[in-house]
Amino acid sequence: MYPGIDIIEIERVVQAYKRQPKLFERLFTIQERENLLGKGIQSYAARFAGKEAILKTLGTGLSGLSWHDIEILNDLSGEPLVYLSSRAMNQVRARGGSQVRVSLTHNRTQAMAFAILS
Repeated sequence: MYPGIDIIEIERVVQAYKRQPKLFERLFTIQERENLLGKGIQSYAARFAGKEAILKTLGTGLSGLSWHDIEILNDLSGEPLVYLSSRAMNQVRARGGSQVRVSLTHNRTQAMAFAILS
């Protein structure tokens, strides 16, 4: 079992988006962006923190992967579900795991995520 945690200040996400308007296209898949439509910047920040926490569980960082290799979508009840590309799944298996779960949260100033590989 490998945990990963990440926290980010919402304002950093706001500033990064202002500098790079295509930032969300680089970080999030089309489905993630559709899933986040109408939600506040806090939700984008939490989703990004989730991806960072997942990378920490893999123990490799972004090395060999892209942001689109990790997709976090919500089921009908709102639970975040992690979908991984075959490249990312290979890293999960290399660590003896079979799945990654993530929990996301935010307030007005910070977003945080906890991920676990099992």
